[in-house]
Amino acid sequence: MYGAHVSHPKTRSPQESAPRDARVIRAFDAALLRCPPKPTGITACVAWLQEPAAELSARQMALRSLQTLRGSLFVAHGREAEMDLLWREALVTACYSRILAREAGLDAPLHTGVGLLHRAGEIAALRALAQAERETGQRVPGSVMQDIFEAGDDELASRVTRGWSLPGEWRLAIIQWREEQDSLRRPEGVTLLMMAQALTTELVHAATCAPGLAEVAAEALRLPGKMLEQARASTAGIASLLASFVPQPA
Repeated sequence: MYGAHVSHPKTRSPQESAPRDARVIRAFDAALLRCPPKPTGITACVAWLQEPAAELSARQMALRSLQTLRGSLFVAHGREAEMDLLWREALVTACYSRILAREAGLDAPLHTGVGLLHRAGEIAALRALAQAERETGQRVPGSVMQDIFEAGDDELASRVTRGWSLPGEWRLAIIQWREEQDSLRRPEGVTLLMMAQALTTELVHAATCAPGLAEVAAEALRLPGKMLEQARASTAGIASLLASFVPQPA
């Protein structure tokens, strides 16, 4: 609706999207059952991200912590471009989520962590697809890849975040975001994450984003203009932090 990935239909296996060799289908389904490794240093990353993004690009310890997280979780050999996009969106969403949470008087570290990991299901699906392609030597068509990349699986996200032993409030916030975006009584944290996604879309997808997306989102979500102004004031610093991370080598 407002961000690049707000609607979350069930993740479809390749066999539901296009006829494929049974080997890659079985490999994908088997890989999907294996939980990705628990994010390394997630607590340290959340702590660092409580500082202004403009300052973090000059802090080597902060960059190393974030790079460790990226290297432990946001990895899909053969699908580096897609995973790099997930990483960029996660990092930027986390930064905006922290700012919006503080403006709203909510738990900033909680919402920062949720911003980093809110697309756990897509991360797991992309890793599984990359592993299946590597094992079978086959590459699924771009249309199937797009289906998997844009889809979300609530059950998969729940299983993955449970397997990571995330704090209960993190898991609850992630699941609420996936399930309650269209609810008339959605939690305030869900609304703020939707706003963070709109801001993320403006930054990460600047070349294709419709002008005024964040203003439209803020009005529709009934958020005060001051909140949008505060978030926008940090955009240059967030962009600077994002530029510190080069694309993963293929």
